[in-house]
Amino acid sequence: MYVLAIDGGGTKTKGVIANENGDIIAEVTVGASNPNSVGKDDLRNELTTLFSKLKEQSNMSIFQISRVFAGMSGVEHPTARKEMQILLSSIIADRIPITVNNDAITALYSGTFGEPGIVQIAGTGSITYGINKKGELDRVGGWGYLLGEKGSGYALGSQGLDAAFSAYDKLGEETMLVNQIIDHFQVRALPNIIQPVYQAKNQKEIIASISKLVVAAADQGDPVSLAIIRQNALYLGESISCLIKKLFTDKWNEEQIQVVLTGGLFNRLDLLQHTMREVFQKNHIQAELIIPKVEPVIGAVVAGLIEEGIGISQIKQNFKA
Repeated sequence: MYVLAIDGGGTKTKGVIANENGDIIAEVTVGASNPNSVGKDDLRNELTTLFSKLKEQSNMSIFQISRVFAGMSGVEHPTARKEMQILLSSIIADRIPITVNNDAITALYSGTFGEPGIVQIAGTGSITYGINKKGELDRVGGWGYLLGEKGSGYALGSQGLDAAFSAYDKLGEETMLVNQIIDHFQVRALPNIIQPVYQAKNQKEIIASISKLVVAAADQGDPVSLAIIRQNALYLGESISCLIKKLFTDKWNEEQIQVVLTGGLFNRLDLLQHTMREVFQKNHIQAELIIPKVEPVIGAVVAGLIEEGIGISQIKQNFKA
């Protein structure tokens, strides 16, 4: 029995074919597949290329595949999921069961291997997502950078820029972010960054990249940067706590809940976890923080195996989790 698993995002899309033991038979990476940022023709081309290369690499007949599980960004709405499912069916085969879900579920399962829990994604954007023992799904945040998206690289970068301009205008506290941002953009004065930022097509990514400067300044003891990081760590702790209370209503204060942490922000978990644990303690929550040791696409493999009736204990044994 084989499953075809896909982890699709706004930058790249990874697909694998795996057997029931979790052994990877084929592995291919192509371009972006978020339907909100990629045109329909480009989306079809990327997914067609993915499938063709997987089939070629595995030297398998498509009908040896029992299940397709695709964890995709940009398919939060049921209509978007259905459209993606129809597209995949037209590329792969109508006879093969295809499940399309939010990419957060694959991120979660890359840490819990099918068990219930919470996943906190904190990269350029941010979302808190989870599933309980009843299979009920819920989320907090992740509403897009125009609506704030606290606890993300974009939030750190945006707040860092705001603090730098406040310091430049003498409205706010002095911060080394001013000089760091000037050096980063290779300009003579802070206002000179306005034109390149506003004219850029990838404004979101440019602003999110400032988060690295905030982290660097925090490492040097800059009080403003440390305050920005603490503010976002508080939000992450509150967001996780909120979702745990919503999904685990009867057990949240009695048992340890698995919380999977993914995204670039958690490369510096050392700057975040103390504040996050303060919030958990205040809310009487026992959270087991997990940094996944496998890629999100393995979470899609896990989800596919579960849908094919493989037990979670067997999956964990196969992956030595």
